Amino acid sequence: MNPLVARFESREDAAVQLAEALRAYRGQHPLILAIPKGGVAVGRGLADALEGDLDVMLVSKLAGPDNAVAAIGAVTENGWTYAVERPAGGQPDPVHFAQERLAKLDLLRQQCAIYTSHRARLDPRGRVVILVDDGICTGATMMAAIHTVRRQQPARLVCAVPIGAPKGLAVVRSCADEVVCLRAAGTDPDIHHAYQRFPQVDDAEVRALLWRDIESRNAEAIGARALADGLPVGIACDGTRLHGVLDAPGNPVGLVLMVHASGGGDHAVRNQYVARKLNARGLATLLVDLIGPREPMRAEKRQDIAMLAGRLRTVIQAVPGYVRTRLRLPVLPVGCFGTGTAAAAALKLAGDAGADLHTLVLAAGRVDLADADTLGKVAVPTLLVVGAGDPEGIRINDLAFASLRCPRQLRLVAGEGRVFEEPAAIEELATLAGGWFSLLLADGRMAVM
Repeated sequence: MNPLVARFESREDAAVQLAEALRAYRGQHPLILAIPKGGVAVGRGLADALEGDLDVMLVSKLAGPDNAVAAIGAVTENGWTYAVERPAGGQPDPVHFAQERLAKLDLLRQQCAIYTSHRARLDPRGRVVILVDDGICTGATMMAAIHTVRRQQPARLVCAVPIGAPKGLAVVRSCADEVVCLRAAGTDPDIHHAYQRFPQVDDAEVRALLWRDIESRNAEAIGARALADGLPVGIACDGTRLHGVLDAPGNPVGLVLMVHASGGGDHAVRNQYVARKLNARGLATLLVDLIGPREPMRAEKRQDIAMLAGRLRTVIQAVPGYVRTRLRLPVLPVGCFGTGTAAAAALKLAGDAGADLHTLVLAAGRVDLADADTLGKVAVPTLLVVGAGDPEGIRINDLAFASLRCPRQLRLVAGEGRVFEEPAAIEELATLAGGWFSLLLADGRMAVM
């Protein structure tokens, strides 16, 4: 019999029970630091119940060469590394340990860009801090997290988990001020056995859980604040809620709507980098995923161009309200930066009468999903950008370029892939997009053929 037969229904159910065990901290405005990804679902419920703040603690488990579940150590985003004294699979080869550490550091950098680009991290100094995860096995990730938080001088440091293995809990108790574990049982390193439902948590769900904390704050106070860290926005559409991030410099000259359709964080790092470059040119940006993070049949919806175009229209209709209430400006000209299937949706919308778009930049776009009739109706200046290492992308963009009748350009970006993964390719993409939008939105001139 599995030692963890007494199960929680879900992470959310575990959060409710954990909050009851921690009810003494309600009213003390605790800071809940959750370890992604599963720990954020528990942390969200805990923060709501205890009337606290939620943020992420970016730390990653290091896995052994022959066992992806059992930890050999953990690393924090600043590179501090914890090594398990006697790992279950024996001491790992030093080369594997070093390679695994570098791989997880790269993952943490990506998570930092995806999860925390929309606002500054919360400061643990002088606060009651509750570190939370969905379970403890060896205690490696929690020990690395404790080290990071201790250096920031919290008033009290509590570790809270629904389930934990006794050995891992003993390690953590030696360093935390308090450890709260609802069920200490078993030695199985795979803690999913403690839950009836234990789905994978993706980046989009983590962002949504964190954004809910921001969206609930006083809108007037947020609007009066400098927008350097970005503001999360939610747009009701087709029975779902689309999530976006609004960034703006002082006195922006235009707004670029940056859209993709992944239902996840696939292109978040790239698009956020391009957005920062556009902000530096005096342009506001609104990043939006046209697929909701919890939508069923996401793969099918990514290919439904008519549906995506309808959602894009809804987003564009919401833009004046954000410009008025969040940026305190009467009106801004709007351009669209589209990738993947969202690029085809942007073309379809731009071909419709009454679409309030001034220009398009389509990068690695599935422009082949827009028919010739749609392409022929597009009237706004359009820039097509494709990777030089993507022959199929070049072919479909050539065909689209020939069908367009608007002012347009087709530019190739050096690189091996089709989605501009290399730093130099992303930089060139940002430069091309920035120059195009500055010309068309700030100056209102037509693009040079």
